[in-house]
Amino acid sequence: MNPSDDTGNFVLGECFCDITCRYGHPVRLFNIGRAHYAACDRCRSYLFLGSNLMSSWRHENKDIWQANTNKVKAYRFIP
Repeated sequence: MNPSDDTGNFVLGECFCDITCRYGHPVRLFNIGRAHYAACDRCRSYLFLGSNLMSSWRHENKDIWQANTNKVKAYRFIP
């Protein structure tokens, strides 16, 4: 990771299974449409990972995506 990259409390590894919180909190992956995100509910922040990289979004619907959006609405988004 480049020290100039601002990934907030997230430590990015080689793949999605390597994403962790710097403080040891659990990280969850979720989708909003075809976009993939990681969130730390304790730090109340989330990070965009990419789009259409995993097929899981194809098995979800707008209700799930809206619920995911609502869960992170007040969280800090790390661009």
